Amino acid sequence: MSREGVDRHQQTARQHSGKLALDSLLIKPIQKFPKYELLLQRLIKHTDETHPDHDILLEAQRKIHDLLVKINCTEKEAVELEQLREIEGLVDGLLDLATPERQYLRHDAVTISYCSGPRKERALFLFSDLLLITGIKRRSGTGKKSSTCQGSLTSNLEAHKYKLLMRLPLEDIEIVRPKDDSYQKMMLEVDNLTEDIATLNQVTDLVAKLHCGHSALEDVVKDMLGSLHKQLNEQQNTESQLSCLDLTFQSPHFFRSGTESLSIIFPNAEKRTTWEEAFTESKQKLAMSSDRRPIPEIVATVPIRKTRAGLQFTCAAPTLEENRKEVWVCNSDGYVGQLCVLSLTPEPNVTSCNGVCSARILCITSVPGVKAGQSMSPSRSKKSGRTRRSRNQRRLKPMYFDSSSSTEEDMRGPSEERQTSSETDRCSEEGGDRQPSTMWLGTEDGCIHVYNSTDNIRTKKNKIKVQLGAAILCIVYSEGRVYVSLANGDLAIFERDPNASWNTSSPSTLSVGSLSIPISKMVPGARKLLCICGCVIKIFNTDSLSVENSFSASNDANKPIICTILNGHGIWLSLQNTAILKCYHATTFELICEINVAPAVTKMLTSCDDIIRQHKAACLRITAMVTCKDLLWIGTSAGVLLTMPLPHIPSKMSSKVVVMPPLNGVPQGHTGHVRFLTCVELPIPEVTPKKNWKGKEKRSTSAIIKKNLVISGGDGFEDFRSSNLSEVAGREDSTNHLLLWNV
Repeated sequence: MSREGVDRHQQTARQHSGKLALDSLLIKPIQKFPKYELLLQRLIKHTDETHPDHDILLEAQRKIHDLLVKINCTEKEAVELEQLREIEGLVDGLLDLATPERQYLRHDAVTISYCSGPRKERALFLFSDLLLITGIKRRSGTGKKSSTCQGSLTSNLEAHKYKLLMRLPLEDIEIVRPKDDSYQKMMLEVDNLTEDIATLNQVTDLVAKLHCGHSALEDVVKDMLGSLHKQLNEQQNTESQLSCLDLTFQSPHFFRSGTESLSIIFPNAEKRTTWEEAFTESKQKLAMSSDRRPIPEIVATVPIRKTRAGLQFTCAAPTLEENRKEVWVCNSDGYVGQLCVLSLTPEPNVTSCNGVCSARILCITSVPGVKAGQSMSPSRSKKSGRTRRSRNQRRLKPMYFDSSSSTEEDMRGPSEERQTSSETDRCSEEGGDRQPSTMWLGTEDGCIHVYNSTDNIRTKKNKIKVQLGAAILCIVYSEGRVYVSLANGDLAIFERDPNASWNTSSPSTLSVGSLSIPISKMVPGARKLLCICGCVIKIFNTDSLSVENSFSASNDANKPIICTILNGHGIWLSLQNTAILKCYHATTFELICEINVAPAVTKMLTSCDDIIRQHKAACLRITAMVTCKDLLWIGTSAGVLLTMPLPHIPSKMSSKVVVMPPLNGVPQGHTGHVRFLTCVELPIPEVTPKKNWKGKEKRSTSAIIKKNLVISGGDGFEDFRSSNLSEVAGREDSTNHLLLWNV
């Protein structure tokens, strides 16, 4: 507001002294929200839990509380931005200071020696990413009234004039540590003297309470206090080390290059220490928030035309064969299960897309092969046998194999079943000394379909069908076993026979979940298995085959865990229908980090139509997650993909994550939901020709370079950097897309 506007506003306020000002009126609606929350709390307190309105009141209170938190955050950001504008107006020559991501931290008057030159009075302004050095001069005329509130930052600064001298990014500044330990010794001596003075002051108070004569003792204490104060003054006067902070930085001048030095002398050692702590903390936060990873490079967009109207991606997994890199992608519409094979070499291409079953495919995983004839160690086999007998595990229903056609449902008896199994194993071993890896698919009708990863899906050869008693929710491989979770709460465990073939006819089972809350997801770890049962994570020990611990990630049993990632000592997860990313410590099970992805998604949707953006923001939730090279990829219902550098979480952690890792939007994404995320390591041979002394090629050397690809599957394709609506093919809901990024 201009000066004339301020004067007019003040004049109007004086004329209507009995009425509220405009600012006070504008804030009135917002001030009612805390009253609404208090009212709802009282209503809940006096409403019986069995009353039909009780749950509605709880939901209303939660929404009002979330809105209050959002209002407070917005208000804080507005105050911080206004503060930056005020500083920008007070410092002569300062431009472009006010940005939403910058925060003001502190300022002080100091003495600075630049490049070992003479000392001059200066002012320091520290921000979250910037250090400003200005000239400082007291204003003439003390009768000037500040237009801001008394005691505010601006009212304190307006007593001086400031002129910008240096603008230094924090990332270019380093603190010069003393080469010897003299500084630490002096600081320790000052701390000891300060502590002794405080103790003697307490002694003085106690001496004054004595009833007997104490003048002699009082004189002794007084002399000691005087001596300590003298020593402390002498130490504090040596400000060249105690109060001096030496910095080095890259030269900001165009005609200079290299590193320059700066010595900052603070009024006292205590202020120097607080500045150093604030400076160091800001540098650490900046290093975390400004992650220098390059933007992931999208290498291919592969459209998958829908052969049926309702086909959608459900899951995907890469094969484990080194000489044949493929990704098996599953589509379903509730009636059929379709399998698409994406070949990654020489370039991404869908080699086949066929229906494989008459049910929805819910999960898929890769299982490594072993050398033919390799047997399990006797100790492991005996231990597993003892464990099964001791836990009284029950057998599942007998499994059956179907023919080479996925549509035939002729069931075979146990004797024919064993014969077919041995023939299949023999066929797989004839191809070489090593059995190929296998792909296990789980379906909604309780079947596991097992293929060799080298099979031609079109001919459907060597497929094994294992019929279980309930829908297959998740399949994982860990340390020589295949774990299968069923919708009835059971956990089926498949192991290899002594001849290294999978014993698919007699898996052991445990009741880890329940019929109402089965194991929906499993995440393997070191001799552990995280079993997701609703909103509860059960830690399953794969040695003892028992649940050794558990914890809940939500107080609301109606919000189950949807996505889970285990990285180091951190368990990252998201709940159903939420845009909140949570991290729990893998040992203490305490919540150490909570991140809302909504602001980052909203930022990526700025080029979208208003109605589309509002719709996506209203129902935003996390739908998929995967890790690749210490980077967490997050897929959302808005089609936006985000990346986040995973922070280091120590094995022993007593507090929460202080510096929140940044969320970065990926420029490309999907029009609709991100259905799955997976990562594959692709070995690329690099041939380097060598030349002899005549310049002719002599021989070539080859090396294997491993490239990581992240693949997302979702509805449509969209480039969020452009608002061009003419890309019809990318925005068709009838076209699913696979997007591949080079990480």
